[in-house]
Amino acid sequence: MNPRPVALWAALLPFLAVHLTYLVAASHQLVDWCFPYIDSCTSISATGRQPPASYLFRATMLPAAVIFVAYWWLNRAWLRAVAPAVRGRALDWMLWLGVLACCGLVAYTVVLGEAGERWQRQRRVGIVLYFSLSFLAQLLFAGQLRARAALIEAAGPYARVMLGNCAVLLCLGLATVIWQLVDDHGYDAVEHAFEWVLALLLQVNYLLGYLLWRRADWRLSVVPGAGFTGSGDGADNSRCHSPKAGPQAAGDSRSRL
Repeated sequence: MNPRPVALWAALLPFLAVHLTYLVAASHQLVDWCFPYIDSCTSISATGRQPPASYLFRATMLPAAVIFVAYWWLNRAWLRAVAPAVRGRALDWMLWLGVLACCGLVAYTVVLGEAGERWQRQRRVGIVLYFSLSFLAQLLFAGQLRARAALIEAAGPYARVMLGNCAVLLCLGLATVIWQLVDDHGYDAVEHAFEWVLALLLQVNYLLGYLLWRRADWRLSVVPGAGFTGSGDGADNSRCHSPKAGPQAAGDSRSRL
């Protein structure tokens, strides 16, 4: 099975969802027409608060959360197969941070537009969990790629770009906190633009993940008696023998997931 569509949809679906929702909201005069990355005229949340834009937002972001879970599970399985002898809990942490981030996204999405302090608090907690834990999961993913750079084709360059993007995300996040503390009124004028930029940068790492998957050209398959296996040029140097699958698993460049 080719897993690459999962990574592609993880990169594109939230991006398309947010921008299409904005277009629907603006066309119904629910938000102003502008370029939100610079003009800071509206928040991402504001685009999906009221119908009909809210229907589109929920219909796309909830499936996106499920796709994110699949993306992190596949990354964990792939990297574990590439270096089965490497011990440590970093891949487990990456998976669970990604899953918890998705839970935060769901918690945020389902109550977007609902009135009341309780729902507002849930939205805040949900979106903070999504951004912060997604960032940490991406950071761990980049670190694990870097550790396996000799085993996966082009993993080193992609890992460096991901880490650089994570550094930019961290710097921007810290800048927003400091700016808000120093000049709360001035920060309010640009808060929404920061939100759009941070969301875009977060999606860039998912796109880089897809490009790496395509470069490694790995596959997910089920071998009777051996469970899931991954194969491709990216796992050539990490062949794992399975007692039940037999020596053919190594000859076919297959790594047990």
